[in-house]
Amino acid sequence: MNKPIIILLLILTIVGCGKKTETKIDKIEFQNKTFNLISESEPDTLFIEFKDSTHQIFGNLWRGKIPWRISNYNNSNFLVLDNRVIGIKKSSEDTFDCTYIGLRDNSFELAVRKPKWNKELLNGTWVEKELFEYHSNDSISKPPPVPAPPGFSESDSQYPPLYKINGDSIYLTYDYHKSKSQLEINNTGEFLKMRLENFDLGLGVEESFWRIKFLSDSLMIIDKTADNTLEFGKEKELTNIKLIKKR
Repeated sequence: MNKPIIILLLILTIVGCGKKTETKIDKIEFQNKTFNLISESEPDTLFIEFKDSTHQIFGNLWRGKIPWRISNYNNSNFLVLDNRVIGIKKSSEDTFDCTYIGLRDNSFELAVRKPKWNKELLNGTWVEKELFEYHSNDSISKPPPVPAPPGFSESDSQYPPLYKINGDSIYLTYDYHKSKSQLEINNTGEFLKMRLENFDLGLGVEESFWRIKFLSDSLMIIDKTADNTLEFGKEKELTNIKLIKKR
């Protein structure tokens, strides 16, 4: 073998050894997990949740479902969120360094968000602690009950309002009204999405989003967002509401 060929083979060997091959990232590392999305450009931590083929981003609101996929090309890994391409690199067992490849590169971190409690604890009947204590205190004078509408008797009335959660459904009963909504619970059991009519908050008002800040078998503390369907874009936010479970 002549000298030039030997030198060329040595160069290729050195270059090949010096090139670091990124570990291939598979879809399963994101599927059915919730991540903290941490970025210097965002004042608050956002959360992103991946299902089988769609993802959602939420903070104090829950945005619509958008397709996602993992792409591997030339020893590099990419997270594709609809038409947004993000370079990803695993920095630890549960953390990824990310760079959005667009008009302006934007770096951020995705860190797996661990469940804080068993979301099965959500199932049951809940009542606002403050309203329950007020209604149960006989020493406080109260306004007269709401008159029964036609076809109802006073015994049909329910106050204070009761929330019943059963799997993927939530029910609200108060006065002579009953409403029901499909319930979507995120992977960690912290965020609940619904369209639950609540006349107690106003005509045309629907509870749309709960963020659970604490959950046990007897107490739940939530922030909630309600939308006014009669006035587009008008929202009502209620914070640190304590709910106790009825036994």
